[in-house]
Amino acid sequence: MNENQALEKLFEGVVPERFREVLDLVEKHSAQFRRIGDRSGFNLDAGAYGVIQFTQRSLAQMWIFGFACLDSLHCYSAVIELAWRYSLKFDLNVIEVLSEQKEKYDCFSRIIKSIEQLNNAESENDFDWPAVIPQPEEGKPENMEQAAVFDLVLMAGAYVFLHELKHVIFQSEGNAPEDPHEEEMACDFFASHMMLSKVDDYSITSGYPADKVRMKRSAGIALGNVFLAVVTPKHNLGGTITHPPIHQRWSVTLGEIDLEESDNYWLFFASLAIALIKYKEIDFPPQLVTSYKQLAISLIEALEKGI
Repeated sequence: MNENQALEKLFEGVVPERFREVLDLVEKHSAQFRRIGDRSGFNLDAGAYGVIQFTQRSLAQMWIFGFACLDSLHCYSAVIELAWRYSLKFDLNVIEVLSEQKEKYDCFSRIIKSIEQLNNAESENDFDWPAVIPQPEEGKPENMEQAAVFDLVLMAGAYVFLHELKHVIFQSEGNAPEDPHEEEMACDFFASHMMLSKVDDYSITSGYPADKVRMKRSAGIALGNVFLAVVTPKHNLGGTITHPPIHQRWSVTLGEIDLEESDNYWLFFASLAIALIKYKEIDFPPQLVTSYKQLAISLIEALEKGI
């Protein structure tokens, strides 16, 4: 199976209601997905002549991050829910002294460090795979939580590749925005729109509840979006010449999510964002939790102020 065939299967699994539309775009604009030789860093981008190139190492980093998100949920989701139900302040200074919380956060931290090690290794073969994380080649884990992570990583992957496909479309049509930041945001919107705008159609044909499908796909998009902050050095979180600030991309993407303020999507995003903000040593002052969505927005504001 070549890379284009593998990506076709990914899109068919994640967005079946738009599968034919995605394939038509790939064919119309002669997009080519190409696995390139190993090199350090995170390398997944649209280059010249419609080529979307990536390394196996880059996919592995995204896979590992999926399991870090599981640790962030173990660490913070129950505390956030408690704070919301009883109108309490979420205070990291209080939480982090609890031995059980420290142990859970340390699990998250170790996984993020392993991603950084993989990112920086001279060769992928020099990297010691974390024992607690299944290998991608093993397929979907039997463990229920890990199986859910498997699904989210596939959705995050589809989101990232759809983003790059939009870059190819811009190149092909010759109508890319002059401002590279604007182009990046347009690609984010395209990827989110492709994954979410026809959920109701999929719900009708599949029988799956639309709100559950929308929540799960939104969580996959969040995973892909938050992952950007992992592979971006702290000094570049505020943006570069070619890429807008991470907090802006988070904010715009979340603004497209049409879910109730108490939906578990916001709890998922908040748990993951808190863990990563703490890891990046960005201050997050105590917050009264009035809703999961409010907490998520506060975290984006903290990221903006802390970089």
